[in-house]
Amino acid sequence: MTLTHRERVILALNHEETDRVPIDFGGGPATQIHPTAYSNLLAMLGFEEENQAVSHRGEGQVVAPSERVLQHFDVDVRGFYTGEPDVSIYRPLEGSAYIDEWGARWEKAFTLAPYINVLGPLQHLTDPVPADVDSIPWPVPDDPGRVRGLRARMEAMRSDTDCAIVLNLPNSTFALSQRVRGFGELLEDLLLNQAFAEALQERITDVICGIATLALQEVGDLIDGVSIADDMGTQTQSYMSPDLYRSMLKKHHARFGEVLHANTRAPVIMHSDGSIRQLIPDLIDCGVNVINPVQVNAEGMDPEKLKQDFGRDLCFWGGIDTQQVLPFGTPEDVANAVRGRHRDLGRGGGYVLASVHNIQSEVPPENIIAMFETAMSDVTAPV
Repeated sequence: MTLTHRERVILALNHEETDRVPIDFGGGPATQIHPTAYSNLLAMLGFEEENQAVSHRGEGQVVAPSERVLQHFDVDVRGFYTGEPDVSIYRPLEGSAYIDEWGARWEKAFTLAPYINVLGPLQHLTDPVPADVDSIPWPVPDDPGRVRGLRARMEAMRSDTDCAIVLNLPNSTFALSQRVRGFGELLEDLLLNQAFAEALQERITDVICGIATLALQEVGDLIDGVSIADDMGTQTQSYMSPDLYRSMLKKHHARFGEVLHANTRAPVIMHSDGSIRQLIPDLIDCGVNVINPVQVNAEGMDPEKLKQDFGRDLCFWGGIDTQQVLPFGTPEDVANAVRGRHRDLGRGGGYVLASVHNIQSEVPPENIIAMFETAMSDVTAPV
């Protein structure tokens, strides 16, 4: 029996077998595509060039694929975002730079480079104290601009299509604390200035819980997944030991998770790059139901072992390598990777196929086509 797109995603996230593996392309800030790669893909498909707006969500130089492309590849997921607040300190700066609503400065090295946050509003402090968190303006969580028109857009999508809908919320506590305080500075604070680190994380968690409550009270009944992001790992290890995570960060993730689950029945999808195996049991404790992107070539992220150890409690979203296979492999290599992920992550359900991260400029269109066409076909065939 052929399933609808929404049924396929819901069943997979309920650890049930589906007629084929569900597919995501552009449903979140880490499954989009670089404009150059997208232009090349359109040309190979014989589609006219599109004037897709470049998005800086996910800090990348990416576009979301058009509905025409999504339908061509039978993509199951459509992503939505909260809107821009009516009141914000966001402002563009000269020279490809801007200040975001958290007060962090972003720059990019050249036109097609991704934006990088280069200076946080509390990064200049050499010996901060908890009271310093009150020295800067903070985003207004319940600003009505965040949800204006969101429900109407989702209702139209549910009426016009049978696709699964994912609401993408802002980043979570750790990433935003890094943005405000500075990457290295925050890591030092977690060890050497824990009172300030605690006050900073508490304030940021207040804000993101407020944004989540506002958004989910508006559309929590319309969505099939709610996605958050908090990168917790490098290529070789997590950013912190499990002990440090449990003492300094876990309670903030847990509070965020409680708010999410209190306001929607949809599963919680957490995006975290890198080697995070050591932290997965704690993330499950915090209410995470799905891990994205499953960076399969990072240390300890062997997909077969992840499925074996955590597949009863956790679903997986992503898994097609963007560091080697997609940019440098052959279409056959890509097809084999898709079949492999369906075999090791998808058995018994619990898997949505996507690229590990945004598809970059050097990825050949043949490889993108191979990824999605293999997923649309019988991916259970032997490699």
